Amino acid sequence: MLISMALATLTSTPALAAPIKITGAEAKSYWSAPDVSYPPSKVKDKQRKPWYEGDRGNGMGSWVLVKFDGEQPVTRVVMLAGDWTSATSWKQANRPKEVELKFSDESTETWLLEDEMVPQTFKLPKTTNTSSIRFRVTQIFSGSAFPDTAITEIQVFDDKPGEHPAKELKASTTFPTDSDASYVPVMAADGVRDTAWCEGNKKTDGVGEWLEVHFEAPQKVSKMNICTGVCQMLGTLHKDTNTPTNLTVSFSDGSSQKVTVADKSMPQKIALTPRTAEWARVTIDAVRKGKQYDDACISELSFE
Repeated sequence: MLISMALATLTSTPALAAPIKITGAEAKSYWSAPDVSYPPSKVKDKQRKPWYEGDRGNGMGSWVLVKFDGEQPVTRVVMLAGDWTSATSWKQANRPKEVELKFSDESTETWLLEDEMVPQTFKLPKTTNTSSIRFRVTQIFSGSAFPDTAITEIQVFDDKPGEHPAKELKASTTFPTDSDASYVPVMAADGVRDTAWCEGNKKTDGVGEWLEVHFEAPQKVSKMNICTGVCQMLGTLHKDTNTPTNLTVSFSDGSSQKVTVADKSMPQKIALTPRTAEWARVTIDAVRKGKQYDDACISELSFE
């Protein structure tokens, strides 16, 4: 049975944004044990394993700081709040509800987050030149099992030409959230390679299913950045799931283009015939069958 169309909305973002490289991260504390640790570097590694604070109590007052290569013009910040290792882990651990952003000039902003397992965006009131940002947790959403607060990923953007940030993502179908993960469309725009949108049509192997990216305003599009399948840096899920290999990219102006994607667990940049569009849709035309699961996934999708 087909699952109803899924819709995920992202916070309003600038028409242009390029990621600012995070060169270092430090924290007031972090949780560790002999067999596992959750250091602050986890907020910049583009994977699901998080930073956990190691303070006494519930994590309010804890902080993590990210550094850049000199002063950078920051326009927005994206956070994956909580522990994104699995949907179950996300519910069990504390999530930031409110954070104070402190910049290298000592100015601050306050960010109130929603209690949702989706990437959340904070748009600064004005471009702020800074060499670092400290994120201090001032309020939390309590977890069901653990007293510690987690942040999985932090991404920082400037106002330079780069990827066109997504305003919203839509999909033909979506695989239901389970104990392992959530597979909603926005997972393909979170900047984390080992999360993914997965289609939910149990009558097919994913052929005919689609993922659609809407921009804030009409944009000139000439490139597609995509990581098909489940793009784990380590692990077997890429081979276990169906991976799209042939796609049709269609646009709001009525045009379309056929593309072939290599079967590899790495991001790929594909040249497109330039056109101006309000949205772009990727329809799956063929897949490489997975060894274990008959569902097709796309880990990352964006346009330039």
